[in-house]
Amino acid sequence: MYEHTPKSVVENERIKILWDVCIQCHHARRPDIVIINKEDKNCFIVDIAIPGDSRLNEKEGEKIEKYQDLKRETMKMWNLKSAQVIPLFVGALGGLTKELGDWFGKLGISIRTALLQKTALLRTARILRKVLDT
Repeated sequence: MYEHTPKSVVENERIKILWDVCIQCHHARRPDIVIINKEDKNCFIVDIAIPGDSRLNEKEGEKIEKYQDLKRETMKMWNLKSAQVIPLFVGALGGLTKELGDWFGKLGISIRTALLQKTALLRTARILRKVLDT
């Protein structure tokens, strides 16, 4: 099985990417990914999850709400013009929200949703095999 552990902070002159880094502000939060565009002075707070399919929309709304304080505080702390919370969720059985394509588009990412669904299903099947074999 392929395992990749990204560096916590990667940056160049234009972009800084934080992976699973606790951001110390009034409400300390640990989003999955934070992408800061230094030139445009904006950032994306990205949260990735694979909830149960029946709770996709509910969970998406919860995550957007959860990171609103962090969004405001990072704008002040890093002197940004804008910040946006991007929830990237695929259901455990392959369900998708209507907004998923829009969220990827905001990040400038083009991806086949069928690939995301397949990946989620394979991981769910692996977890189930592991649980049921014990």
